[in-house]
Amino acid sequence: MSDESKMEEGQTFTLPDGRKLGYLMVGEGKPVFYFHGLLVGSRLDVLNMREVGEHMNLQIIGVDRPGFGLSTFAEKRGICDFASDISLLADHLGFDKFAIVGVSGGGHYAITCAALLPERLVKVLVIMGLSLPLDVSDMRSEVQMLYNFMTNPLIGTMLLKKVRETTLAMIKNPDKFLKSDAGRKILGDLGGGQIDAESPRLDVGRRSIEEFYRQGDDGIKAIIQEVKLMKKGWDVDLSLIPSGLVHIYHGPGDINSPVSNAHRNAKAVPGAHLEIFEGDTQLLASRNLEKIFEVLK
Repeated sequence: MSDESKMEEGQTFTLPDGRKLGYLMVGEGKPVFYFHGLLVGSRLDVLNMREVGEHMNLQIIGVDRPGFGLSTFAEKRGICDFASDISLLADHLGFDKFAIVGVSGGGHYAITCAALLPERLVKVLVIMGLSLPLDVSDMRSEVQMLYNFMTNPLIGTMLLKKVRETTLAMIKNPDKFLKSDAGRKILGDLGGGQIDAESPRLDVGRRSIEEFYRQGDDGIKAIIQEVKLMKKGWDVDLSLIPSGLVHIYHGPGDINSPVSNAHRNAKAVPGAHLEIFEGDTQLLASRNLEKIFEVLK
């Protein structure tokens, strides 16, 4: 593999406890950490944000959470622990101040960082984020079922292994993938823009899904752990967040993270800026990424 290809795959940083943290950097300019979603996404997502980042003078750093991609699974951890990981990675990369973008299942990690690292953050953007504790009541029935059973030790493991098997098989068929709910979801999360079956952007999306499931059984454990933490609720005092630091973006047509989540987050976070893109769905990020990133300039 060439040096350029290796850079396209990312790097790892060894944390003080010996765990590896996987990350990938694109562009040059103001540093922005990107947190991927749940069930789809990884550090590779930022490859589809390179053009926007270069145009807006941003260096976007995609980070794998523990158990996904290149980041070591951690048996016992809380949402707050990821904020410590990010602070250490920022020190390693030489960043004093930085921004954070959290998409979908990465949104509550971004908000937690806003409470724990306010002196280091210039802006925190939450796109289609979920609110805590997880409320599935207004989600579509199949998503409700998945979240309800996911944390059952036996059923959850079996269910997630089936989801993994189905998803990995599906992405081998680009046309089928593009027509599926999961396909539309990943395109929205990754800022996919106009994509067809031959698009390099679609290839990034497929590779990113494979990275999400890279660690096999540890990856399944990581998903279950994340959902348990989401059901538990916030483990940080949100009143610590400075007014105006967090910006929340959502679309009313999102079928996996209903817009009610945005309103709950905006109510819980002091002085949060809330913007609803009327008529938008999971493709909110791809259609509005440059507009959303304007606040980072």
